[in-house]
Amino acid sequence: MKEILEDKIKNINFDNYYNEATFQFKLLMGLGKTIDENKIFPERNIEYYELNSAKYTKKVVDIILENIKKENIAIELKMPMNGQVPEQMFKFVEDIKFLEELKGSSKFQRCYFIVVTNDSKFWKGNNKEGIYAYFRKNLIINGKIYKPTGKGKNEINHKLKGEYKINWNKLNNKFQYLIIEI
Repeated sequence: MKEILEDKIKNINFDNYYNEATFQFKLLMGLGKTIDENKIFPERNIEYYELNSAKYTKKVVDIILENIKKENIAIELKMPMNGQVPEQMFKFVEDIKFLEELKGSSKFQRCYFIVVTNDSKFWKGNNKEGIYAYFRKNLIINGKIYKPTGKGKNEINHKLKGEYKINWNKLNNKFQYLIIEI
């Protein structure tokens, strides 16, 4: 599945200005050419799968692929385009945590986190400490991750159980992407 997702992302023309909704739509269109459209669901609430949303980091999954070779697959997307780099990095970690929770529920057998951005501050910059280190120095993301800004600096509700390495991949002269399988 990771190869299919990479192929679909590489076939999206990101030269025009895009936002996360457009990226999601284009990815859904691409997936519909490979996977039965009746098995693809955008923006689905986890309560549909009899999961108590109060016990999860989030309530809605960006894309769900149902019953693909007897597996349910959850996909979370991010496409930050307007800065807020450390806050967005923290949101990346929150999405990874959410996908860990879903995978642990037995309702989802595979989960993927995908980021596409043209903001080079996500993969390079002078600050390589704290949350920046995971994305700029390719450190393993695991354990407790602290919110880098604001009055409510805090950690993820529960520490990350898995270990995840950020590998940025070039799409074109402006955009890079990453895919993490949970």
